Amino acid sequence: MKRQKTNKTTVLIGLMIGTFLTAIEGTIVSTAMPKIVGDLQGIEVMDWVFSIFMLTSAITVPLFGKLADLFGRKKVFTIGTLIFLSGSVLCGLAWSMAALIVFRGIQGIGAGAVMTLSTTIIGDIFPVEKRAKMFGMMGMIWGIAGILGPLVGGFFVDVLSWHWIFFINLPFGIVTVLLISIGLMEKISHEQKTIDYAGMVVFSAAMGLFLFVLQRIGEYGWHNLLNSGLLISSFCLVAAFVFIESRVKEPLMPLTILQNPVVLMTNILAFLASIILIGNDIYMPMWLQGLLGYSAMASGFVLTPMSLTWMVGSFLSGHLLTKFGLKIGEAVGTLILMIGTFLVMMLRMDSHPLSYYFITAIVGIGFGITLTLTTIAAQSATDRAMRGAATASNQFFRSVGQAVGAAVFGMYFNTQVGQSIREQGAATVSANQLNQLVHPEGHEQLASSVRNLLRELLFTSIHHVFILFFVLAAAAVVVALLLPKHADSVQNE
Repeated sequence: MKRQKTNKTTVLIGLMIGTFLTAIEGTIVSTAMPKIVGDLQGIEVMDWVFSIFMLTSAITVPLFGKLADLFGRKKVFTIGTLIFLSGSVLCGLAWSMAALIVFRGIQGIGAGAVMTLSTTIIGDIFPVEKRAKMFGMMGMIWGIAGILGPLVGGFFVDVLSWHWIFFINLPFGIVTVLLISIGLMEKISHEQKTIDYAGMVVFSAAMGLFLFVLQRIGEYGWHNLLNSGLLISSFCLVAAFVFIESRVKEPLMPLTILQNPVVLMTNILAFLASIILIGNDIYMPMWLQGLLGYSAMASGFVLTPMSLTWMVGSFLSGHLLTKFGLKIGEAVGTLILMIGTFLVMMLRMDSHPLSYYFITAIVGIGFGITLTLTTIAAQSATDRAMRGAATASNQFFRSVGQAVGAAVFGMYFNTQVGQSIREQGAATVSANQLNQLVHPEGHEQLASSVRNLLRELLFTSIHHVFILFFVLAAAAVVVALLLPKHADSVQNE
């Protein structure tokens, strides 16, 4: 019996839908977060909703890649998508912030499979000369998700409820599974691969402990003895992870790839930019909805220019690389990002509404140039044999940057909230009332004097987070200027 051929169009549509679902998860949740916080309470732990998703997806990317080599792309992609859908349904049913965080972790595990296997399957079914076009189409899906995410999230929050930002994944995810099951035909080689279980466990423990410590520092301060012990323990686990990765055959993170100075420096840039990105996704909607009283959909419209200009920045990055080289290209990208974050830092409660659209557009161009060039540089600075590892390392640093960034900003925000409460009168307001302030309807139930005091408190706390955006962007400019001189040779690849 003749084996059926893969229907490339069917598979590509399935992969695009799956990629869209995982890509939209960041922005669709960010515009709904003020409403979620108001309903479930827990503004002090909201950063975990983002951190846990990015952490579990980052860790499971290499795992699912190797499982796919052993058991086939179709089977592992299907299982990963079903895990993602199960997590989505559970997130929609979450009864507390703690439950939502756990279920987001499950959702992230499935997202790791979808993200890595979408790229792998395209590499399997399309010849080399067509892959660039296919990857370009997948990149466009990320751009579309960035544009639609805030709007779709705002629509569901304003018209239905925040639960639907998770439930909506179910029908589209089922279509994805059906399309891949019908269209993808493969011959499984059962190639023996070793999986770095020890590295995965130790890195998960190190990151989980580090993020937990950051949460505690925001609540109990730096001088708490338990916090110091936990922080030292997390650093010891990181050292153990480095030791393991230097000795296993197929490590979770190949340390040898980081010996390439271009890959190392561009990964640091990706890490810094990703920290700012997740901070913007969390705290800009909180600013717009909690301080200015915007609806979820209105705040989504404000974030839309960033996604549009991100694509413009990605397009410009190629021209900058060709004409001026990587170093100048990254310097331009990070400088634009620094200017954008400076303008964010200068925002006040009475800033003109149109200024938000202008500022997010500038920030989007900065992200588009900076992050696109880090990926191109990581691939072009290595030979073909190490190109996959270099690309994976870039994605790894981005994901970890977002996970760490959410926790760092959460710690900083909680610290500022506590300090502002002490300075402005603990007897008058409490941190829990912030949950009510950011709720679309709940803030109306607060007394006018309390509401004004809470807004001042929220303004001060988020403003300090915005200052940190600028500091990190300035650090990114410095890193870009420190790129080695021979880095410009990647333009000739």
